[in-house]
Amino acid sequence: MPKSKTIILIHGNFVNNTSWADWKSHYEQKGYTVYTPANPGHEGSPAGLRSKVHPDLSKTGFIDVVNNIAKLIDSLPEKPLIIGHSMAGMAAMKLLEMGKAAAAVSINGAPPKNVFPSV
Repeated sequence: MPKSKTIILIHGNFVNNTSWADWKSHYEQKGYTVYTPANPGHEGSPAGLRSKVHPDLSKTGFIDVVNNIAKLIDSLPEKPLIIGHSMAGMAAMKLLEMGKAAAAVSINGAPPKNVFPSV
């Protein structure tokens, strides 16, 4: 099986794609093509997002994040390696289960809201 040279880094809920800047640079220097897409409702600068919440953020759920990344993957020439942080760690595992990734890593994985019933 050929090794993938494509990586997708998925951010969690309380940051955005800019949080991956140093890691993106690190992997690109090693010869990987790296994508750091913003999850729906997380587009923009972190300071701007804190001062004015994106109107779509409250309407965005786990499946929206998964579908957003799946759409990106479907446009790529190969299955990527996926690294997800926090809730995106669970999204990375879901994408792997869906057959969209060559491999996936969950960093400090956290389930999205309503995955587990309240006690």
